Amino acid sequence: MLKSTLIVVSISIAAGAAIRAWAFAIFAFLLVAALGAVILLKGSSFSEAIAYSLEALVLMEICYLAGLFAYSLWVHIQKRRKKDSITERSQVTGKPPHG
Repeated sequence: MLKSTLIVVSISIAAGAAIRAWAFAIFAFLLVAALGAVILLKGSSFSEAIAYSLEALVLMEICYLAGLFAYSLWVHIQKRRKKDSITERSQVTGKPPHG
């Protein structure tokens, strides 16, 4: 279970930076359904499979939002650095920035 949890967390965080929310929702639903089926095939009860699937789904959503937030923050910082470097360059040369 730990390996599947780590895989779910890493995929969800990476997805936060790469795909849209609707695409992630479809992906998460399919992945959780597959995990539930695997748990059922291993001999667990239906209620245990449902409980683990819901836990995995909640974890995926939290990690997706964390990845989305971290990526957005990183992009914002990069834009700000670029803007600050252009401002500093114009102060050194005395000319307005291009663009």
